[in-house]
Amino acid sequence: MLSAPVILTAIISAFGFLLNCGMLYVVISRAKKVYHYLFSAVLFICAVWDFGILLCMLRNTHENELIIYGYLVFLPCIFLTAIIYHFSAAYLNRLRKYVAISLWVISILGFIGLVTGLAGKIEGVFNYSWGNIYRLDKTLQITALFSIPIGIFVSIFSSWMFFKDSKKETSPIRRRHMIYMSVSFGALTLANIKLAVLYNVDNAFLLPAGMFVNDVFSALIAVAIVKHHLFDITLIIKKSAVYSLLAGIVIFVFSFSEHILITYMGEWLGGHSQIIHFISIGVGILVLMPVKHRVEGRVEKFFAEKKVEF
Repeated sequence: MLSAPVILTAIISAFGFLLNCGMLYVVISRAKKVYHYLFSAVLFICAVWDFGILLCMLRNTHENELIIYGYLVFLPCIFLTAIIYHFSAAYLNRLRKYVAISLWVISILGFIGLVTGLAGKIEGVFNYSWGNIYRLDKTLQITALFSIPIGIFVSIFSSWMFFKDSKKETSPIRRRHMIYMSVSFGALTLANIKLAVLYNVDNAFLLPAGMFVNDVFSALIAVAIVKHHLFDITLIIKKSAVYSLLAGIVIFVFSFSEHILITYMGEWLGGHSQIIHFISIGVGILVLMPVKHRVEGRVEKFFAEKKVEF
């Protein structure tokens, strides 16, 4: 039986994975500049992290599998520091090549070191009071103690760069973008509290709290995209909003009508359960056709108002 912290972490990780994947699709589909692809890489790594932790929670009692999920989480995250700095500096036109090159070299060497085992290994698990998590050996713990502060410093520095430049920005919408990015990277920095569980800190609060803060990063990016047209992806959001609303309406109408039919006509129809499904589908179509145009109109009106506001 999985504990409450494990179940909570699994739910938070699943939500974060879906949110990061959604934002990744939206950003990469509109990518035109280098920093678009770099930010897509940040979202991809966050999605992989969420997925790896989700697997760790769902398969928490299968200790041999946790080592595999640990490598799934760790290997992409080695590049996160270099990508965050490169994205922030490129977006703000403040790229210092020697700094970017140094961070990329460190990341590549770290990746090679982890793959070959020279930088340490993930072996065994910590058996905490609330559940299990993969364990770093002594060498990898020491290596991580040097790399984690670098990652934290880069995240804080990126957040500070966005905040500082927002004070000088004259465009209201671009200023909003910078503030969102500043707060987002600040949240990503706070998410590092979850790493304490890799150092034999038995606290059921740390992992779900860290994963939740990580989801805050993704949620802020989603709000910036939907409300403030971050990365100029309004058209994608319009279509997504229309079809998401329509899908929700169809599912609700289908489920509700099927429930009503089964409750009040199930006994009369007997074994002809397929009839209920066909009737529910027909009801869904009848409701969908007139609603479709109204939903499209409301969504277009919403984005038109936002465009005028900016």
